[in-house]
Amino acid sequence: MRLQRLLLGVYQAVGPRVLDSALGRRAFVGSYFLYKRWLEDPFAALARLRPGLFRGGHVLDVGANVGYTAAVFAAAIDAGRQVHAFEPERRNFRVLEEVVDRRGLAGRVVPVRAAVGASDGAVALWLNAAHHADHRVLTAALAAGLGSAAAGATEQVALLALDGYARAQALGPIAFVKVDVQGYELEVCRGMAGLLAANPGMAVAVEYAPSAMEAQGFEAADLLAFFASRGLVAHALEQDGRLLPASADDLARAVERRGYLDVVFTRDALV
Repeated sequence: MRLQRLLLGVYQAVGPRVLDSALGRRAFVGSYFLYKRWLEDPFAALARLRPGLFRGGHVLDVGANVGYTAAVFAAAIDAGRQVHAFEPERRNFRVLEEVVDRRGLAGRVVPVRAAVGASDGAVALWLNAAHHADHRVLTAALAAGLGSAAAGATEQVALLALDGYARAQALGPIAFVKVDVQGYELEVCRGMAGLLAANPGMAVAVEYAPSAMEAQGFEAADLLAFFASRGLVAHALEQDGRLLPASADDLARAVERRGYLDVVFTRDALV
């Protein structure tokens, strides 16, 4: 927590402009990757414990930010497969492209500058000047909650649905989808209903943060119902990579303790 507060304090002090210089980007990315790896990320451990989740298909990383999870997934996938990394915000996307280039991931990670939702089009993205990982699709509910803070702090970005993207790219099988979009997760999932039907072995990891969903105008119960109605089982993803089958009550108690958690949905219970 001390390092987390330190990194967040540094970012808040210098603001997004740290990503406007090559030296600033390299310094920031190095620190951020270390922080994610050692203090926050459960996906590297998940890939070690359950490598089969990432095999047999491509990976879709929705809300890729500056590329940390894309790099983790790129090390876990089969040869010939790709990680398609979706990030809408201009500065973050520039850093994502540089990370892919510097780490030799070109061809293995495909950066896509777009927000992801239930349909194709365009959408306003609210930019959080205090945190590079907290930009949000500006729904009517979020705009009402932000009030004057939303004025002048947005940019128009492309919006796409994963079902249509997968068809257009002729992707074939999908093994794993990660969705971390600051409360807009339900719309992303609605736009990949076809992928879930076509890929019965596909696992979906979603950041489960009811307060962020409510701020966007969505209900956490609707997200759980989306997966339950399709026969998928919810698992709480622990920091050490373990997957624990979890009921709605289990998830509610975990949120009370942590504020949010990553939930992995699979067709079968993983015990």
